[in-house]
Amino acid sequence: MKVLRLQYEKNEILKKNKAIEVCFKCSTCSKFCPITQYVKKYNQENSFVTHLFEAEKSEALNDVWMCCACEKCVITCPQDTNPTDAFTNLKEKSYREGYAPEIVYRLMEQLLQEGTVYNIKFSNAARKRAGLTEIEKNERAIKELNILADKTGLVRGKGNN
Repeated sequence: MKVLRLQYEKNEILKKNKAIEVCFKCSTCSKFCPITQYVKKYNQENSFVTHLFEAEKSEALNDVWMCCACEKCVITCPQDTNPTDAFTNLKEKSYREGYAPEIVYRLMEQLLQEGTVYNIKFSNAARKRAGLTEIEKNERAIKELNILADKTGLVRGKGNN
């Protein structure tokens, strides 16, 4: 089995937005990135940004989910690029190719079944104990969410390699 490097995806992203190349070479944002600061495998020399574009494809497409889109990279960027956009694109690719964390797929399944990312049955039990009215499924919203998921490929198994 051949291991692909994320370099290929980097080239795809560069075709879409040349300004992102400056981002890969700068890494100023890594001084402010919570992941680079608090996840032990990253540091100033091996920042989260650098890692994503040099790691093996499967590792990078799993690790990209650590980005919480706090946009500290956008605020501190002296190059006026938007690294968060690149990470969002990588998350989409990760989801399509089956590299997203399992919880992401479970949340999507929950959303398509209940119309929410939380279980209505358990929420209603807590609401009942608190003396609140129960929440009902919004069948129309669930139907619309499923149509959107089907058309965009968000349903598990669609678009996965």
